[in-house]
Amino acid sequence: MEKSYLVITFESTHKAIKAEKTLEGIEIEIIPTPRQLSANCGISIKALTEDLEKIKSLMGDSFGDMNQCYEVSRLDDTMNFKKI
Repeated sequence: MEKSYLVITFESTHKAIKAEKTLEGIEIEIIPTPRQLSANCGISIKALTEDLEKIKSLMGDSFGDMNQCYEVSRLDDTMNFKKI
């Protein structure tokens, strides 16, 4: 079972790419946006839950560029999304 992680969604691909560059140095992964979360932008950022404060700090005012941030956990085959 994988531990929980963050998924950050964006309103546009441009904002997702901007965030990826801003978060250089933090362990992140570009992933397809889960359909349960958004239909706006097809890509999201996956990050470690414990890096949330670092992400907020690095993004500063750009943190508002993200659409939503979710903590994702799995229980058996079910994905659970908790909006942060």
